[in-house]
Amino acid sequence: MIDFAINIEPLYPGMDICGKIERVSAAGFQAVEFWSWDDRDLSRIKETCRRHGVKVRAFSGTKSYSLCDREHSKEYIAWIRRSIEAAKELDCDTLILFPNHFTPSGCADFRDKYSREAMIANITHTLTCLAPLLEEEDMTVLLEPLCNLGADAGMAVTDTALGADIVRAVDSPKVRLLCDVFHMQVMHGNLLQNITDNMDVMPYLHLADAPDRHEPGTGEINFDFLLRNIKESGFDGTVCFEYFPAGETEAGFPYIKEAGKLLL
Repeated sequence: MIDFAINIEPLYPGMDICGKIERVSAAGFQAVEFWSWDDRDLSRIKETCRRHGVKVRAFSGTKSYSLCDREHSKEYIAWIRRSIEAAKELDCDTLILFPNHFTPSGCADFRDKYSREAMIANITHTLTCLAPLLEEEDMTVLLEPLCNLGADAGMAVTDTALGADIVRAVDSPKVRLLCDVFHMQVMHGNLLQNITDNMDVMPYLHLADAPDRHEPGTGEINFDFLLRNIKESGFDGTVCFEYFPAGETEAGFPYIKEAGKLLL
Protein backbone atom coordinates (compact mmCIF):
# COMPACT_ATOMS: atom_id res chain seq x y z
CA MET A 1 0.00 0.00 0.00
CA ILE A 2 1.28 3.46 -0.91
CA ASP A 3 1.68 5.93 1.94
CA PHE A 4 2.02 9.68 1.55
CA ALA A 5 4.15 12.40 3.14
CA ILE A 6 4.88 16.05 2.50
CA ASN A 7 8.20 17.86 2.91
CA ILE A 8 7.45 20.89 5.05
CA GLU A 9 10.81 22.62 4.59
CA PRO A 10 9.83 24.81 1.59
CA LEU A 11 6.24 25.40 2.79
CA TYR A 12 4.99 28.46 4.69
CA PRO A 13 8.22 30.50 4.32
CA GLY A 14 9.34 32.08 7.56
CA MET A 15 7.16 29.89 9.78
CA ASP A 16 8.70 27.77 12.50
CA ILE A 17 8.76 24.01 11.91
CA CYS A 18 6.15 23.17 14.53
CA GLY A 19 3.80 25.73 13.05
CA LYS A 20 4.27 24.05 9.67
CA ILE A 21 3.44 20.66 11.17
CA GLU A 22 0.24 22.07 12.64
CA ARG A 23 -0.78 23.64 9.33
CA VAL A 24 -0.19 20.59 7.15
CA SER A 25 -1.96 18.41 9.70
CA ALA A 26 -5.00 20.70 9.49
CA ALA A 27 -4.84 20.31 5.69
CA GLY A 28 -5.04 16.52 6.02
CA PHE A 29 -1.40 15.42 5.80
CA GLN A 30 -0.41 12.77 8.35
CA ALA A 31 3.32 12.34 7.64
CA VAL A 32 6.07 14.90 7.15
CA GLU A 33 9.62 15.09 5.94
CA PHE A 34 12.17 17.85 6.50
CA TRP A 35 15.86 18.55 5.92
CA SER A 36 18.26 19.31 8.80
CA TRP A 37 17.65 18.10 12.36
CA ASP A 38 20.52 19.39 14.48
CA ASP A 39 19.30 22.99 14.51
CA ARG A 40 15.80 21.98 15.69
CA ASP A 41 14.16 21.33 19.06
CA LEU A 42 13.50 17.62 18.62
CA SER A 43 11.45 17.22 21.77
CA ARG A 44 9.15 20.03 20.65
CA ILE A 45 8.80 18.52 17.18
CA LYS A 46 7.98 15.14 18.71
CA GLU A 47 5.35 16.63 20.99
CA THR A 48 3.79 18.62 18.13
CA CYS A 49 3.61 15.49 15.99
CA ARG A 50 2.10 13.50 18.86
CA ARG A 51 -0.53 16.16 19.50
CA HIS A 52 -1.57 16.34 15.85
CA GLY A 53 -1.25 12.66 14.93
CA VAL A 54 1.60 13.29 12.49
CA LYS A 55 4.54 10.95 11.78
CA VAL A 56 8.05 12.09 10.88
CA ARG A 57 8.56 9.91 7.82
CA ALA A 58 12.16 10.89 7.01
CA PHE A 59 14.73 13.67 7.27
CA SER A 60 18.20 14.40 5.93
CA GLY A 61 21.16 12.57 7.42
CA THR A 62 23.63 14.65 5.39
CA LYS A 63 25.27 17.69 6.99
CA SER A 64 28.97 18.63 6.81
CA TYR A 65 30.51 15.52 5.22
CA SER A 66 29.97 13.84 1.86
CA LEU A 67 29.44 10.21 0.94
CA CYS A 68 31.75 10.70 -2.03
CA ASP A 69 34.69 11.90 0.13
CA ARG A 70 36.46 8.81 1.45
CA GLU A 71 39.00 10.87 3.41
CA HIS A 72 36.25 11.80 5.87
CA SER A 73 34.23 8.59 5.85
CA LYS A 74 34.84 8.03 9.57
CA GLU A 75 33.47 11.48 10.36
CA TYR A 76 30.54 10.81 8.03
CA ILE A 77 29.70 7.57 9.82
CA ALA A 78 29.97 9.29 13.19
CA TRP A 79 27.46 11.88 11.98
CA ILE A 80 25.08 9.16 10.83
CA ARG A 81 25.29 7.61 14.32
CA ARG A 82 24.12 10.94 15.73
CA SER A 83 21.39 11.19 13.08
CA ILE A 84 20.16 7.71 14.00
CA GLU A 85 19.79 8.79 17.62
CA ALA A 86 17.85 11.85 16.49
CA ALA A 87 15.63 9.68 14.32
CA LYS A 88 14.89 7.37 17.24
CA GLU A 89 13.88 10.35 19.35
CA LEU A 90 11.38 11.30 16.65
CA ASP A 91 10.14 7.72 16.14
CA CYS A 92 11.48 7.90 12.59
CA ASP A 93 13.15 4.98 10.79
CA THR A 94 14.44 6.60 7.58
CA LEU A 95 17.30 8.98 6.73
CA ILE A 96 17.93 10.57 3.34
CA LEU A 97 21.56 10.74 2.18
CA PHE A 98 22.95 12.88 -0.63
CA PRO A 99 26.09 12.03 -2.64
CA ASN A 100 27.61 15.41 -1.68
CA HIS A 101 26.80 17.70 1.23
CA PHE A 102 25.72 21.28 0.66
CA THR A 103 27.51 24.51 1.52
CA PRO A 104 26.21 28.11 1.38
CA SER A 105 27.60 28.35 -2.15
CA GLY A 106 26.29 25.02 -3.51
CA CYS A 107 27.21 21.38 -3.18
CA ALA A 108 30.68 20.43 -1.96
CA ASP A 109 32.80 19.83 -5.05
CA PHE A 110 35.45 17.09 -4.97
CA ARG A 111 36.22 16.89 -8.70
CA ASP A 112 39.74 18.24 -8.17
CA LYS A 113 40.35 15.56 -5.55
CA TYR A 114 38.74 12.41 -7.01
CA SER A 115 37.82 11.03 -10.41
CA ARG A 116 34.15 10.32 -11.02
CA GLU A 117 34.85 6.60 -10.70
CA ALA A 118 36.64 7.15 -7.39
CA MET A 119 33.71 9.14 -6.01
CA ILE A 120 31.32 6.32 -6.90
CA ALA A 121 33.65 3.83 -5.24
CA ASN A 122 33.86 6.08 -2.16
CA ILE A 123 30.06 6.23 -1.87
CA THR A 124 29.80 2.46 -2.19
CA HIS A 125 32.54 1.97 0.40
CA THR A 126 30.97 4.25 3.01
CA LEU A 127 27.48 2.81 2.55
CA THR A 128 28.93 -0.71 2.85
CA CYS A 129 30.65 0.32 6.11
CA LEU A 130 27.34 1.77 7.35
CA ALA A 131 25.24 -1.27 6.50
CA PRO A 132 25.94 -3.36 9.65
CA LEU A 133 25.13 -0.38 11.89
CA LEU A 134 21.91 0.30 10.00
CA GLU A 135 20.85 -3.33 10.22
CA GLU A 136 21.62 -3.42 13.94
CA GLU A 137 19.64 -0.23 14.56
CA ASP A 138 16.82 -1.14 12.14
CA MET A 139 17.33 2.17 10.32
CA THR A 140 16.98 2.64 6.56
CA VAL A 141 19.00 5.15 4.55
CA LEU A 142 17.94 6.35 1.11
CA LEU A 143 20.57 7.38 -1.45
CA GLU A 144 19.14 10.25 -3.51
CA PRO A 145 20.71 11.10 -6.89
CA LEU A 146 20.48 14.86 -7.48
CA CYS A 147 20.97 17.25 -10.38
CA ASN A 148 24.29 19.01 -10.99
CA LEU A 149 23.15 22.37 -12.32
CA GLY A 150 24.85 25.67 -11.59
CA ALA A 151 26.45 25.79 -8.16
CA ASP A 152 25.77 22.07 -7.75
CA ALA A 153 27.97 21.09 -10.69
CA GLY A 154 30.12 18.79 -8.56
CA MET A 155 27.29 16.43 -7.57
CA ALA A 156 28.72 12.91 -7.77
CA VAL A 157 25.58 10.86 -8.56
CA THR A 158 22.97 12.35 -10.86
CA ASP A 159 21.65 9.26 -12.64
CA THR A 160 18.94 6.92 -11.34
CA ALA A 161 20.48 3.79 -12.82
CA LEU A 162 23.86 4.57 -11.27
CA GLY A 163 22.25 5.18 -7.88
CA ALA A 164 20.48 1.83 -8.16
CA ASP A 165 23.73 0.09 -9.11
CA ILE A 166 25.42 1.48 -5.99
CA VAL A 167 22.56 0.30 -3.78
CA ARG A 168 22.62 -3.18 -5.32
CA ALA A 169 26.40 -3.36 -4.83
CA VAL A 170 26.04 -2.54 -1.12
CA ASP A 171 23.45 -5.33 -0.93
CA SER A 172 21.77 -4.41 2.36
CA PRO A 173 18.01 -4.21 2.98
CA LYS A 174 18.69 -1.03 4.95
CA VAL A 175 20.36 0.82 2.06
CA ARG A 176 17.81 1.80 -0.57
CA LEU A 177 17.27 4.30 -3.40
CA LEU A 178 15.15 7.46 -3.44
CA CYS A 179 13.86 8.61 -6.83
CA ASP A 180 13.11 12.33 -7.10
CA VAL A 181 11.19 12.93 -10.32
CA PHE A 182 12.21 16.61 -10.52
CA HIS A 183 15.92 15.74 -10.48
CA MET A 184 15.32 12.79 -12.80
CA GLN A 185 13.47 14.94 -15.34
CA VAL A 186 16.19 17.58 -15.30
CA MET A 187 19.01 15.06 -15.66
CA HIS A 188 17.76 12.31 -17.96
CA GLY A 189 13.96 12.03 -18.28
CA ASN A 190 12.45 8.64 -19.14
CA LEU A 191 10.86 8.72 -15.70
CA LEU A 192 8.57 5.72 -15.81
CA GLN A 193 11.15 3.24 -17.06
CA ASN A 194 13.82 4.48 -14.66
CA ILE A 195 11.39 4.06 -11.77
CA THR A 196 9.92 0.70 -12.73
CA ASP A 197 13.33 -0.77 -13.64
CA ASN A 198 14.53 -0.06 -10.11
CA MET A 199 11.51 -0.70 -7.91
CA ASP A 200 13.31 -3.66 -6.34
CA VAL A 201 15.61 -1.21 -4.51
CA MET A 202 13.44 1.95 -4.55
CA PRO A 203 10.78 2.29 -1.84
CA TYR A 204 10.53 6.09 -1.84
CA LEU A 205 9.54 8.77 -4.37
CA HIS A 206 9.79 12.55 -4.27
CA LEU A 207 7.31 14.44 -6.43
CA ALA A 208 7.63 17.94 -7.85
CA ASP A 209 7.14 19.23 -11.37
CA ALA A 210 9.81 20.54 -13.72
CA PRO A 211 11.39 22.86 -14.67
CA ASP A 212 10.53 25.08 -11.68
CA ARG A 213 10.10 22.45 -8.94
CA HIS A 214 6.58 23.57 -8.14
CA GLU A 215 3.48 21.49 -7.42
CA PRO A 216 2.80 18.42 -9.62
CA GLY A 217 0.62 19.58 -12.49
CA THR A 218 2.22 23.01 -12.89
CA GLY A 219 4.98 22.09 -15.34
CA GLU A 220 6.03 19.71 -18.09
CA ILE A 221 5.76 16.29 -16.43
CA ASN A 222 2.71 14.22 -17.38
CA PHE A 223 1.77 13.11 -13.88
CA ASP A 224 -1.51 11.59 -15.01
CA PHE A 225 0.45 9.11 -17.14
CA LEU A 226 3.35 8.68 -14.73
CA LEU A 227 1.45 8.11 -11.50
CA ARG A 228 -1.21 5.84 -12.95
CA ASN A 229 1.51 3.62 -14.42
CA ILE A 230 3.54 3.63 -11.19
CA LYS A 231 0.46 2.42 -9.37
CA GLU A 232 -0.23 -0.27 -11.99
CA SER A 233 3.40 -1.41 -11.73
CA GLY A 234 2.82 -2.39 -8.10
CA PHE A 235 4.72 0.33 -6.26
CA ASP A 236 3.85 0.13 -2.55
CA GLY A 237 6.30 2.49 -0.86
CA THR A 238 6.22 6.16 0.17
CA VAL A 239 5.32 9.08 -2.07
CA CYS A 240 6.51 12.39 -0.61
CA PHE A 241 5.59 15.75 -2.13
CA GLU A 242 8.79 17.80 -2.03
CA TYR A 243 8.24 21.02 -3.97
CA PHE A 244 8.50 24.79 -3.72
CA PRO A 245 5.04 26.39 -3.83
CA ALA A 246 4.34 28.44 -6.93
CA GLY A 247 2.35 30.88 -4.78
CA GLU A 248 0.76 30.77 -1.35
CA THR A 249 1.38 27.38 0.24
CA GLU A 250 -2.25 26.38 0.73
CA ALA A 251 -3.19 27.41 -2.80
CA GLY A 252 -1.04 24.53 -3.98
CA PHE A 253 -2.65 21.81 -1.87
CA PRO A 254 -5.40 21.00 -4.43
CA TYR A 255 -2.64 20.05 -6.92
CA ILE A 256 -1.12 17.72 -4.33
CA LYS A 257 -4.40 16.06 -3.54
CA GLU A 258 -5.23 15.55 -7.22
CA ALA A 259 -1.86 13.91 -7.78
CA GLY A 260 -2.42 11.67 -4.76
CA LYS A 261 -5.75 10.47 -6.13
CA LEU A 262 -3.93 9.03 -9.16
CA LEU A 263 -2.16 6.59 -6.84
CA LEU A 264 -5.21 5.42 -4.90
